[in-house]
Amino acid sequence: MNTILYLFLAAIINANAQTALPATNGLPSPPASVVPSAPAPLGNTALWEQAITLDSANNITGNHANQYFYSSVAWWQSLENSSNNYFSGSPSSVDAGTHFSQLLQIIQNYPIRYDQAQASDPKQTPITIMQIPEQTIKSFGASGAWWPNDLNYFPSEQQQNLSELLFSKDWLHLSGYRYNMGASGDHDIVTVKTDGAPVNRGVESFMKTDGTYDWTRDGPGMYYLRAAEAANVSSITFFVNAAPSGLNATTASSAPCGGTLEATAIPAFVTYIETVLAYWAEQGITIEYISPMNEPDDSFSSCGQEGMAVPQSIRTAVFQQLRAASSASTSAGVKAVKIMGDETSQIASQALMHYGNWLPETLTGQYIDAIAVHMYDWPDDATLLNYRQLVKNSSVSGFPPPVKMTEISSFQSASGMRSEWGWTGPSVMSAQYDPTMSSALDMARMIWQWLTLVNAESFDWWTAVSTMIPCSPSTDASCATTIQNGSGWNDALIYIDANYQTTKDYSFYLTKRFWVFRHFTQFIRPGSVRYDIPNEVLPYGTVAVASLGTNNVWQATFINRNNTAQVVTMNLPGTGGRIQRLIQTTDDVDWGDLEWPKVASNNDISLTLPARGVLTVQFSVSGPLSGRHPEGDGGSVEYHDHHRPTQPRHWSQKGRG
Repeated sequence: MNTILYLFLAAIINANAQTALPATNGLPSPPASVVPSAPAPLGNTALWEQAITLDSANNITGNHANQYFYSSVAWWQSLENSSNNYFSGSPSSVDAGTHFSQLLQIIQNYPIRYDQAQASDPKQTPITIMQIPEQTIKSFGASGAWWPNDLNYFPSEQQQNLSELLFSKDWLHLSGYRYNMGASGDHDIVTVKTDGAPVNRGVESFMKTDGTYDWTRDGPGMYYLRAAEAANVSSITFFVNAAPSGLNATTASSAPCGGTLEATAIPAFVTYIETVLAYWAEQGITIEYISPMNEPDDSFSSCGQEGMAVPQSIRTAVFQQLRAASSASTSAGVKAVKIMGDETSQIASQALMHYGNWLPETLTGQYIDAIAVHMYDWPDDATLLNYRQLVKNSSVSGFPPPVKMTEISSFQSASGMRSEWGWTGPSVMSAQYDPTMSSALDMARMIWQWLTLVNAESFDWWTAVSTMIPCSPSTDASCATTIQNGSGWNDALIYIDANYQTTKDYSFYLTKRFWVFRHFTQFIRPGSVRYDIPNEVLPYGTVAVASLGTNNVWQATFINRNNTAQVVTMNLPGTGGRIQRLIQTTDDVDWGDLEWPKVASNNDISLTLPARGVLTVQFSVSGPLSGRHPEGDGGSVEYHDHHRPTQPRHWSQKGRG
């Protein structure tokens, strides 16, 4: 281990020992004041002392969500020492300790700006929307991985009902859908294991084991892909877990899992991708993105699912050759498809550590159009700020392509196995079934992180539907609505009975994650431009996202993790404010329309943020900030009346509302 890194990790232990314990109500300790004097530039040894001093002086004590910031600095310190200052872009004459002391100086403000924001009296300090436009939002989506194999056995009426749930304007109204290009052939030497599920996690590849194509394969997956296209889902992505077994492109030979992509097989691999894209583009599927690898750090050797490792040393080559194949394609549809990558699993231990080995070269060559990443280490806010800066530094121009958060799920919820928000690291992944607001609020804050800290243009939940409910709702009335630790998985928005073939229960069980996600899918449509809401004027324990749609209608979504309601005053931008909708999701209400607040002459409104809830207000204004600043790239946005949609027959949902 690097000696400096070792000393710094030792400093972390000492510093953490002096950090205050979390408050007993499940929220971080109240914010501490920031020391006005900035730390002087330091050498390496003094840097560690400064870290301890900051903690002991209570400058960042209680900032629970940033408790791993020092670990992030340690990673960066180690990388900086071995990368000729690539990460910071600082000249070689600048001591690494000086650079990181500057980071420490900046981090003193993070608790106030990002995590510890608290208005002394929110009712007297109006919430405002900043005038500077941030990023344009492209989509909120989920994947069609694996569950279509189960839905293939459902009655046709229920198959159609699920399409309505996912894509209808009256329901979730997803603007993004990720189609899994399967890798499983018809005579593979190794098949994906079922892991006790009625059907396995393999997806039929259009290329059979003998290398020929059969376009009738993966009928279940194509059913929902066509449903997404029919519903005009604006962002359809084809993503690849593994090269098809028929290519023999990996070290696992003709197996859809457990192998590593061979550099010599890249030309055949990208030709296969181009062939599949061309066929389905000709069939009328509008494909916006192709992702040629997924979690390339893992070969999935257990074969619990399809998977393929892609060494860092050849990732740029994959993107480069895929770009060349797409550009040379005779299909206009393929030429229009954009490339994303590399869908790394984790931020701190992988993206921050590995991007330098492939991303700068890939961006310089303009081989990808978006940076796609997962967050299976549940990074804290400071780590995500580091990530955002790293992405920026990876581009010579300083203007990298947009970031997409393309997969997350399966975390322990706050009121289940975790005591509060802020715990990070891979260990957060654990077996648990939590359909309640506890899990939904965690998800909502993750969305806030990526939209506001990283300025991501999209956020995708892992999978739309799952059988990972650890009981049969048809035999246990409380099954679908009760937290169960140690069994099941928080991997979906909607659940189906895993024993449907026996119980004949073909109902859909909607979680609170479904309803909270709907606040984003319904009200932040493609082309909306995000504007910042300063955390300084928000009540402690709340965060917010605001955007302006292509139809000049604003939305502001508030996430309140407190056990009590918070009354706030919000000043609408411009003049002549008009409320158009007010929706809340809480422990007791799935999707509740509320009475609209009156707009005062100064454009102020009073809002009650529900306890453990999400509230969205939609409004329009006149005057400055009444219209969009940058041009949007999405279509028109349609909003509906104030009545809760009628529920189709045979659907099961939980909660009241």
